Amino acid sequence: MLSRLRHLLIDSWFGRVIVGLIFLVFISWGAETIIDTWSHRDNNVVAWVGDKTITLQQLDSAANMQLQQYAAQQGFSDKSQIPNGVRARLVNQALQKLIIEDNLIVTAEKSGLAVSDEALRNLVFSFPAFQKDGKFDRELFNQYIRQTNQTEVQFLEMLRNQLIISGLTVPLVSGASASDIMAKNIFAFSNETRQLNYIQVPFNTYKPDANPSDAVLKRYYENHLSEFTVPEYRKIKLIFISPETVQKGVEISDQQVSQYYNSRKKEFQKPESKNLEIVTVKDQKAAENIAASWGKETWENIQKQAQQNSGFATTIPEFTPQSSPSVELANAVQKAAVNTVSTPVKTPMGWSVFKVTGIVPPHEIALDQVKDQLKSELVQSQSKQDFPNNIKKIQDVLAGSQGLDEDQLSKLGGLGIIAVTGTLNEQGLTLQGNPAPLPSDEKVKKTMLVNIFSKAKNAPASLILGENNIYYAFVVEDIVPTHQETFDKAKDLVLHSWQQQNIKRQANIAATAVFKQAQDNHKPIQDLGIQQFPVKVSESFSRLNPLKTLPPELQSQAFSMQIGQTTMVESPDSFYVASLSNITTPAPKDNSSAYKELKDNLIQANGDDIYSSFVIFVNKQGKVDVNQKAVDAIVKQGNY
Repeated sequence: MLSRLRHLLIDSWFGRVIVGLIFLVFISWGAETIIDTWSHRDNNVVAWVGDKTITLQQLDSAANMQLQQYAAQQGFSDKSQIPNGVRARLVNQALQKLIIEDNLIVTAEKSGLAVSDEALRNLVFSFPAFQKDGKFDRELFNQYIRQTNQTEVQFLEMLRNQLIISGLTVPLVSGASASDIMAKNIFAFSNETRQLNYIQVPFNTYKPDANPSDAVLKRYYENHLSEFTVPEYRKIKLIFISPETVQKGVEISDQQVSQYYNSRKKEFQKPESKNLEIVTVKDQKAAENIAASWGKETWENIQKQAQQNSGFATTIPEFTPQSSPSVELANAVQKAAVNTVSTPVKTPMGWSVFKVTGIVPPHEIALDQVKDQLKSELVQSQSKQDFPNNIKKIQDVLAGSQGLDEDQLSKLGGLGIIAVTGTLNEQGLTLQGNPAPLPSDEKVKKTMLVNIFSKAKNAPASLILGENNIYYAFVVEDIVPTHQETFDKAKDLVLHSWQQQNIKRQANIAATAVFKQAQDNHKPIQDLGIQQFPVKVSESFSRLNPLKTLPPELQSQAFSMQIGQTTMVESPDSFYVASLSNITTPAPKDNSSAYKELKDNLIQANGDDIYSSFVIFVNKQGKVDVNQKAVDAIVKQGNY
């Protein structure tokens, strides 16, 4: 309902304020609420907020909207496919939003705020969605009421409440500001750039010394026992499914593609069109200069001229009046001759100059030209339909089962699952030290490993929803506890570790010698005349835009250094010795648009903080009673 109301309000600045507040109230805040257990009062009421009530019907409507939005986000075809635990959380969130709204309304009414019937009527009459031929149309209004499944009284009451809330909260946030001192300091801190002169000492440029004796290796083993402690490993059987895995299994025949093409054939009937080269700049004089020089200059030079005038140049293939960004441009192109530079045309984007480079006659786009595109669209459409249905089927197969045996896996065939079996540790590595074939999404993988290493052996498998719409289920078939590996079994690993430490030690000695030379001579490394390693100059980097070519540790340390100061850091594969060579601190005038954006964000953040604090304060002041049993009953009914 709120999403439809948003379309009604969005066309006016006042409406946008109201919409923002509606979304803040209903979506952004889940402040604390005092919840009491009920054993009395009207069974049709789920909560009392001051002298207001939240009814079963109100919660039902709000919860339905919340669940529908979630189902759409997750790609479900129906909200009934949402898992029970998630459903309960969403219903309770819907209740919290209703409580927050009522608390704000109670506070506003105590402050003497009210909306007259006349003001409410005038606002409704002004909504563009209810206008026809410049006048309020009752039938359009009735149609909206029917579509949103509410009564006129309910709609007007909801709108009145939002106006009251806006009257309470708009004055709070309208005075939010950000000082120039704070904005300038944050701007300088974030955009300050630094440069380094550095040498890199890679470990792989060295070779280990001669193989050590067993006595040396045993001593190394005893001094580094933690390196040779075998972590806990678990043998698991796991399945996972995502929209992408389902999509890979969808097969679309040529006949289906052909039928799809024929059903959309009108889209592939292309009218006459024109190919354009076009330049748009802000200033009319600049546009006139470009038009004057275009006949003598190449397109490449015209593009450069546009950039010099803070404009842009591009080509538009198969331009038609219907695809034009403005009526003015469409009219000008329609009258233009081929290979003739136009006079400047004023458009909403600025001043445009163009040249028609060719005319494309009416034609039909053949099936072969769009076959791959149409097939991809059909695959995506089919997988979107299949995904929630496949989830339901997997849940049915897993219900009441104890494991993931071959019989169960065969029943899951064709549903787009990926099944893996193997042994891994808590870092997701196999016995061979390779990454286990888990989903590539790092958030899912991290949560999945936590679940795997907290679940009991042979506990029943259940489908779990992870991040980014990835579902998975698993069974822990065996657990190998943490234990100390003996020297004999770990000997090859001990030798490898000793060799790596030996190589790193050689690189460390070489890098330290350069670092010590810079310190002793009080000179940056570029002035030392180093022959063994080439001195490189880094590009400029900032806190907001670090370099990918230098270790993060080195770049971070650079921001605590003075010009000429030298440091030494270790990365996973090298040692670096670096001297700071340059610091550039930008002023707001150097990038006025970025500075303005930063300041606007600070003002918005301050306004949000004010609003958040106020909502929390109001919620704590109001006494709220919640009939949690009634809420739980709504969830269990499964009407969602």
